[in-house]
Amino acid sequence: MSSSPKSRILPLFSPAAALYLVADAASTVHGLDTGEWVVSALGVGLSATPLWLRLGDVRGARRTASLGVLFGIALCASLAPRAMSLLREITLACVLPLAGVLLVDLALRVPDKLTSRGRALLTLGGLVVAALGSAASLPPFDAFGELVLVPSSLLYAPPAAAAIGAALALVIRLMRRRLGSPPEALAASAWAVMGLLPGTACAGAALGLVATRALPVDSGWIGALASAAALCVLLGHIASIDPRRRPRAGRALRGYVAGALTTGILGLSAAGLARTLPADPILWGVAMGALWVFGTAVWRAMQRVTHWLLAPFGGRLLDALQVAERGLLSATSLSEIAGGVLLALRDASGDRDAKPVIYIADPDREVSLDAAGNARVRPATFPPSITERFDADGTRVVVAQEIHAAVVRHPEVRALAELLEGHDAQCLVPLSASGELIGGMLVAHGRRGSALSLEEIEGLRELGERLGAQISLITARDRAQRKVGELAAERDRLEEQVEEGLEARDRLKADARALSEGRAASRRQVAPVAYSPAMRKLEERIEDVAPMDVPVALVAEGGSPVDRVARRIHEQSARASGPFVVADCACRPEDADDTLFGTQDQPGWLRLAEGGTLLLADVPALPLATQKLLAESLAARQARPADIGGAYPIDLRVIATTRVPIEPLVETGMFDAELARWLTRATLEVPPLRERKEDLSSLVLLALDRACRVLGRAPVGIEQAALQLLEKHVWPGNLRELQHVIDRAVAAAEGDKVRRADVPPLAGAEPVVLEDPLEGTYAELEERVLRQAMARASGNKSEAARMLGLKRTTFLDKLRRHGIDGAKKKPADEGAPLAS
Repeated sequence: MSSSPKSRILPLFSPAAALYLVADAASTVHGLDTGEWVVSALGVGLSATPLWLRLGDVRGARRTASLGVLFGIALCASLAPRAMSLLREITLACVLPLAGVLLVDLALRVPDKLTSRGRALLTLGGLVVAALGSAASLPPFDAFGELVLVPSSLLYAPPAAAAIGAALALVIRLMRRRLGSPPEALAASAWAVMGLLPGTACAGAALGLVATRALPVDSGWIGALASAAALCVLLGHIASIDPRRRPRAGRALRGYVAGALTTGILGLSAAGLARTLPADPILWGVAMGALWVFGTAVWRAMQRVTHWLLAPFGGRLLDALQVAERGLLSATSLSEIAGGVLLALRDASGDRDAKPVIYIADPDREVSLDAAGNARVRPATFPPSITERFDADGTRVVVAQEIHAAVVRHPEVRALAELLEGHDAQCLVPLSASGELIGGMLVAHGRRGSALSLEEIEGLRELGERLGAQISLITARDRAQRKVGELAAERDRLEEQVEEGLEARDRLKADARALSEGRAASRRQVAPVAYSPAMRKLEERIEDVAPMDVPVALVAEGGSPVDRVARRIHEQSARASGPFVVADCACRPEDADDTLFGTQDQPGWLRLAEGGTLLLADVPALPLATQKLLAESLAARQARPADIGGAYPIDLRVIATTRVPIEPLVETGMFDAELARWLTRATLEVPPLRERKEDLSSLVLLALDRACRVLGRAPVGIEQAALQLLEKHVWPGNLRELQHVIDRAVAAAEGDKVRRADVPPLAGAEPVVLEDPLEGTYAELEERVLRQAMARASGNKSEAARMLGLKRTTFLDKLRRHGIDGAKKKPADEGAPLAS
């Protein structure tokens, strides 16, 4: 980057002109001394300002470069004042007024334009002063036949014009706050003021010393003061047009003033010590050390004083920003951020009712303070006006004063203006992380009457960046924790589903096992009782039929152990390693097809028994249509479910049980003839219990053992009388009836054996003879009742009376009447009056 393209000649011409003036001064009789050579070097350097001032296309850069050229040429022209040439005098008379005019022009137009009025008049005044100064430099000359002699006092007009211009520029810049300049312009003017103050002081001092003849014009001090004035003014203006330096202007100004005050106090102190202390090196060393300590304390005190006096609103907001940044270092939650940042900003407003607030976009949250200063975080919709503003202006701090002033011209910012006004906010600070807007912070106005300075705005912007990064980390952590919680909940839910699935699997396995084993599975593990000829004949028949892979029909009365017989056939067959499935044909006759052949979601009995044996218990209970389908499936050796497109092969052995022979059922049309032909290829008749008298005692003992285990009591035996009673019964319900009778007898038994009286009444058995409770006279019956009541009450007469529902006196009277419990009967005349 280079300076403005309009100043291409000036960067080359001005150093050449400065060097020419230096050569002219050096060619005098006396030449230049060391101090003047230093001034000449500084002048040449300043004249080359357009060459080294590289601020790009910045407002005021070209004027500032021109100011440096004028100052440099003026310094070179002021060399060797005792031997001034006409060229240098005229140059100096022209350059100094122009420098003053340029200073005033810069004060009015840079960094922002205050006004354009009076610029021509100001320029004209500068030219007039330059003309008068130049005329005063000329020797007497003829004008219209008259000898003109310009007063030599006009030679002081150009330097006075430069000093006046600097003073006027200083006044204009000091009044910029009242003239309504924005914070950026005020910060830029602060740098210019820091250059104009010492520059004006040095220039005024040099003029005063020369005018009062306190110092000769060729004194080195005069040249030093002029050089210092030019350098200070130029550097101040260079800093004022540099946008990078503007945020630091307030801090620099306070340091500048504090340093000046400290220097003045230390100078006065040092002057006092010089007048009072004797010339003792040790004493002077101690005094210098004390002066150093005193100077350090004064510097810190002046920093505090200038901060309180010169910083906006007493520096409360700047101090609050430092407190907030320290609070962010340890904040780990939104509540801690509110306590560290918002509380400091509320205190900085000077009003405890102020309402600073932070809005967060993701997740939508509002962070604020309650009346007691406690943090409050609650869900709230992120204001869309904040997003719209920052989408338009980037991440710049929005000052409420600018928004309120722009509402009339830009109605689209009305929503943002209402938001700021509702919170009594003086600015809106963007909260961003990695260039992305994540929220906004409203800084309350409170009791503050002054506008925000650029230093405060920049501090708020930096705080917004740090706060945005911190909130981004916290919200990211919270989202991560919430996601972890959701994943943990999802994991728990999946684990519960897995556990439910495992439990369902176990239940299905148990159901499948129970289905394959059928009813009374535990009883099938017991060795068969076969002492009777009928059972031995059945056992022989089982051994003959079991190896044959043909269907078997078991004919047995109700309650007979057909499942055990079928199990024996399965275990002695070639399919013993396959499943043994018991199908109760009477359980669901309405869904017989689905239960037998299966559905798309549930396998049927035929598929469950694949490769093994299927026991069809009570097969006549199947509907005729299902019987027909079963016969077709057995003939084709494949089953075709109703809701499944294709058929599946079947390989199993069928054992069917029936309570009556199948042939009469076929004749009456109650059984399918084709299925009957399949099932009756091998028929076994299970003998009823009445034909197994030799087995009854063993079966009773087995029933007693099972009943004791079911009822949870110690094993009991049976008396011979009770066993004989059981042997006389015909047992129409077979083994099932026997088990029920034994269960009731064991439940009624009080000792270690089942007695005859414990056996419930059985058809065909001898009844048990019991004592008739109504046998005897009324008096005998009453006496028995009284004695039983006393026995049950353990001799307690009152309790026995309550049991019988009698009054105690009535009960005692009855006891005495019957002579119970030692009471004697009353004589017939008891209670009559005695004869005298």
